[in-house]
Amino acid sequence: MLFNNLTQRYSSLETWIHDYIIADRALNLHAYIIEHGKLKEVLVEQKERRLLDVGCGGGQSAIRLKEKYPHLQLVGIDLSPDQIARARHRAQTRGYELQFEVADAQSLPFPDASFDVVYSFGSAKHWPDPLKGFSECWRVLKSGGELLVADATSDATIEQVKNFYEIAHFPRLFQKPVAAMLYKRMFRPSRSVEFYNQIATQLQMPSGTASHLPSMPAFLFRTQKP
Repeated sequence: MLFNNLTQRYSSLETWIHDYIIADRALNLHAYIIEHGKLKEVLVEQKERRLLDVGCGGGQSAIRLKEKYPHLQLVGIDLSPDQIARARHRAQTRGYELQFEVADAQSLPFPDASFDVVYSFGSAKHWPDPLKGFSECWRVLKSGGELLVADATSDATIEQVKNFYEIAHFPRLFQKPVAAMLYKRMFRPSRSVEFYNQIATQLQMPSGTASHLPSMPAFLFRTQKP
C-alpha cells in the first residue's frame, strides 16, 4: 500500500497512483516551496543554468519549470523505470529537450560540480541513507550553486497537514479522511527537522540550512554551496 514503507521502492501500481492522481496536484506545492525557498528569484534570471531534479517522478515538475523558464537546462533522475519512461514521453510530446535517467539519489551518475541548481521535492523521505543522498546532491553541485530539498517531516501537526491539503488543491470533500491518512502514513513515519539539521552539520553546510517550511508539514533544506 502507498506509504506502507517509506524507504521501500514504489511498486508499479504505486508509481501509477502517484503519477496520475497526486503529481499534478503536487505542482501547487512545488510552486509554494520554490517561492518560500527563495529559488524563484534565482530561476527568473536570464542566465543559463543546469538543474538536477532528484526523484523527478513522471517529470511534471521539471516540465513545469521548463515552461516557465525556457532558458534552463533540466535533468531528472528517478529509481522507477516506469516513471522515467513517462517523463521522457511527456517531454517529447511537448517538444522539450529534457534529460531523464533511471538513477539512485544515493549514487548520482554525474561528475562533481555538474549542476548550478540541485532540487528535490517529496523524495528525501524515501532515501534509506539520507546522509548519502544529501552528500551526493552536494557533490554534484557547483561552487556558488543552489540546493533546495523539501519533504515531509515527523514534526508535522494535523493542522499543517490540512494546510498542505489546501495548498495542493485536493478535493475538499475528502479533506478530513485524507488528511488523517497522510498524517498517519506519510508524515508521522518521516524524519524530524532536527534530523536534517544534523545532516547539514555533518556535511559542514552553513548554519540554518535546515528549517521548518512555514505553515507546512515539511522541512526546507536550502543553502548555497560556498
